[in-house]
Amino acid sequence: MRALAAGTGGTVYFGAPPDKEVFAVWGHKWLAETIVPNAHAEGRPWWFIDNGYWRSARGTENGYYSITYRGFWPLLLDRPDMNRLPVKPAPWREGRDGYVLLALPGMSYGSILGFDMPAWSKHMQTKIRKSTRRRVVIRDKTSRRPLAADLAGASVVVTHSSKVAVDAVMAGVPAIVAPTNPAAPVAGTDFAMIEDPPRPDRERWWASLMCQQFTLKEMRSGTANYWMDAVKEQADAESAIYPTFRLEAEAIGDTRLQGGIRAPGDDAVCAGCHCQGACRRRRPQETQEAGR
Repeated sequence: MRALAAGTGGTVYFGAPPDKEVFAVWGHKWLAETIVPNAHAEGRPWWFIDNGYWRSARGTENGYYSITYRGFWPLLLDRPDMNRLPVKPAPWREGRDGYVLLALPGMSYGSILGFDMPAWSKHMQTKIRKSTRRRVVIRDKTSRRPLAADLAGASVVVTHSSKVAVDAVMAGVPAIVAPTNPAAPVAGTDFAMIEDPPRPDRERWWASLMCQQFTLKEMRSGTANYWMDAVKEQADAESAIYPTFRLEAEAIGDTRLQGGIRAPGDDAVCAGCHCQGACRRRRPQETQEAGR
């Protein structure tokens, strides 16, 4: 938090930030459980810091942290830096001979905004087994198996918010995800696609993702602040202050599980940046905030 505050001209608070002040928070728990729902209800801008999408720092000095706006998911930028952290994705895997890899999200993910991951996980296991004859392999968030081993035999990955989907699509394994997943722009967001998931170009999506994760050095230098301004400008211009998502209903295709967050007066449904300007995306992790 000190690194981000240094690069944005913010202040680190060890408690709730002043009323109506824009803040950044690291973590789904403790203070975030109060200040994030309140900010959402007030229409107050906020930023969320979490582990990066690639070479994640995981609370250390080395690696990347993601920063997202008014939510836990990134934006698909119109003009990303195409040369930032370029990584060549593997060719898309074709065929249906492999198993379905169901990557369960963290059970507390999004709870501060009303997400119910235990219910989603239970429902999805049942739904997959009713929809395909292929073997289903379940990967828990706490699994110690190398992810590459689980992806090796998979023909498709199904998950809600897990960053496993990012690794999957970069490894050439197509995915079916919730529209709030960071891989949603290059994955399917409709469960009906499970037998023939999309395999689009990934270049712009990857560049956009890399422009929304930063090292501590980049936070201090102002690089993060530059891209945060770009995200905010595009997000606000598209007037999608909060993503309207009927998570399970629209993202994974079941009308019985319509939980979600609705912006006042906004009836559009977020569809992973496939909704003509109606969606958004951004991301957290602990108890300190930096006013910005």
